[in-house]
Amino acid sequence: MAWTVLFASLFVCCALAVGVPTAVLALYNTATVEAGINVKLQAGQMSVWRPTQTDRDPPSVVSLDGYNIDEGSTIALSADSAGLLTLMDSTSAPPVPLLTVQLYANTRLRVERARLPRFSASAGGNEYVLQLADGRIQVAAHQAGRKFTLRIASDHGQALTTAPGIYSFERVGGALRLHVVEGNLTATTRNGDMSLNLRSGQRTVVTASSAAGALPPPRNLVHNGEFKAALQPVWQVEALTAQQGAPIGATRIIQEGTNRALLLERMGDQLGWGRTGVVQSLDARVDGARDLRLVLDFAILFQELPVCASLGSECPLFVSITWRDTKDGVREWFQGFYAIGTPQIVAGAPVLPDTILSNPQRKHVRMPLGQRMRWETENLLPYLPNVQTIEYIKIYAEGHAVRTQINAVELLVD
Repeated sequence: MAWTVLFASLFVCCALAVGVPTAVLALYNTATVEAGINVKLQAGQMSVWRPTQTDRDPPSVVSLDGYNIDEGSTIALSADSAGLLTLMDSTSAPPVPLLTVQLYANTRLRVERARLPRFSASAGGNEYVLQLADGRIQVAAHQAGRKFTLRIASDHGQALTTAPGIYSFERVGGALRLHVVEGNLTATTRNGDMSLNLRSGQRTVVTASSAAGALPPPRNLVHNGEFKAALQPVWQVEALTAQQGAPIGATRIIQEGTNRALLLERMGDQLGWGRTGVVQSLDARVDGARDLRLVLDFAILFQELPVCASLGSECPLFVSITWRDTKDGVREWFQGFYAIGTPQIVAGAPVLPDTILSNPQRKHVRMPLGQRMRWETENLLPYLPNVQTIEYIKIYAEGHAVRTQINAVELLVD
């Protein structure tokens, strides 16, 4: 009995000596906290259902100022709408963005999981899981000094990545469309029978039982869209003012490290109306195309007039596409962006509208001031009925004092 007690005591002592530190270390490395989750409206209408709510409950409306939500919340956008979802480390001051999700029209997204290690020295990583039920999102995973896993799930398949970068996901019919702008990811069918590794510039379409393989990139109609060469002769400069002798804007290419960008700038006091921009003649046939998308990489650095002025026609960034239809009619499609101000409608008279009053097409989109953003439209062909030729693309800043930086512009046809 003495020997039994002695060996049992030794065993218990060894178990405690090894088990307690191991358990404490495991708890230290696996303990997590919820990331800060913020939603913000950019255009149109955006709603949120809290984790304890169902679809039958009335949702909360999201404003341009936005607010924080909890893990498990569902976000929905209506037609002609846009919103921004940001996951951040709230323990730092100021909070550090970890994941920025651009939400497009008719999107429904659930934040399934957004977890960060509780302790700064933990060996664990950040974990994000987003459930895309409908629509289209663009995810920018930022380099944050800690490993992470990001999983985008849908009814048709899922994608997994551990690499910082920019990724686009879209529900199209019975499939999930994926595009790796920067980075790399693994796309998997819903049942897990097939998987595909994608790297920067590659895209694919995944269904419940198949993956299309790495698809060839679409054709870009815009030349010198990253401004690596001189503006002219590909781009023509446009600088207009309301009064003769008024200061005109400057259009120039600037160097940012190894990259170049286009700067549209008109600064000063009491300048009055002006337009500063560039235009490129494309003359490209697209009547046989299946898909046409505009991609912009830009930052609004300064704007004087709030929103896009009282007529909605003076945004710090406009992009317009002039197109010709099969009956030889010439029409224009455009999209505006702004960073300052809140659209308002008062009884009987519009004030600071979020669309051009003289030719309302699409709502202007509010972007964070001074922050570089990437915007990709949906397929534009349904908005260009009977289109035959894309004549011109124009990028310009309109208003009084403005400063906008364009890093890249693409018009992709497939």
